[in-house]
Amino acid sequence: MILDLLTCSQIKIGLESTEKEECFAELLEPLVARFPQLKRGQAMDALIRREELKSTAIFPAVAVPHAVVHEHLDVPAIALGISRDGIEFEAENPGEKNPVVKLIFEIFFDEGDAHKHLQVLRDILQLLKHEDFLNEVLKASTPQQVLDIIRFFEE
Repeated sequence: MILDLLTCSQIKIGLESTEKEECFAELLEPLVARFPQLKRGQAMDALIRREELKSTAIFPAVAVPHAVVHEHLDVPAIALGISRDGIEFEAENPGEKNPVVKLIFEIFFDEGDAHKHLQVLRDILQLLKHEDFLNEVLKASTPQQVLDIIRFFEE
């Protein structure tokens, strides 16, 4: 469950970033604070390499940038960011309009933990299947409200 992996300190409402890579760095800060073994430079490089393979903008207004790291994380490291103005990501297919993302789940998985990797991505997709989830999260004004919304939709 996503709720088991998130704390208020890992939720950033009103991202200051206007560019995708700035957003990655902004969301990385609370994760480095919680997971000191997570190395900033290596984590950023892993995210950028993953994003170059294929855009992680998976739904209109939602992106799930994620990467595998070698820092022995006991649990997946997740940060959630909300951008009021939106951040442009590359379109999945050439010729399509670039999506503007407002909700970002940034995740780092430990190398060799494919089960947790798939479970977390599946849990996020389950949340996003609920029609009201995105709208409710985007209206939240505090990290605690975001956690309460996730709790409601995960039950």
